[in-house]
Amino acid sequence: MNQEKVIEQLKVNIKAIYHKAVDADKVISAQQADGLGQFDKIFVDNSPFSTESDHFLPYVEELANDLLRLQQSEDEQSFKTVLEALVVKIELAHKTLASFKQLLG
Repeated sequence: MNQEKVIEQLKVNIKAIYHKAVDADKVISAQQADGLGQFDKIFVDNSPFSTESDHFLPYVEELANDLLRLQQSEDEQSFKTVLEALVVKIELAHKTLASFKQLLG
């Protein structure tokens, strides 16, 4: 698969994560307003994300920034390095959002 097709697939995935994150953040904000859901961050300290937030959208922003870095990669090795890290983050975001949705019923 060429780089352009890979980037398009990543965009589709990040867009799906964005929509799920918006919905999840609404739930989190509502729970926090009710005194529930008191936590510092979504992902643990050893996660691949450098962002630390109690909502999902900042993590989506990190994904978008990583995608921009990927698009600006000047050689195949840097493209591969950024791609591998981005795919790990996307998989973790999908998994976490699915678990969050399942937890809510």
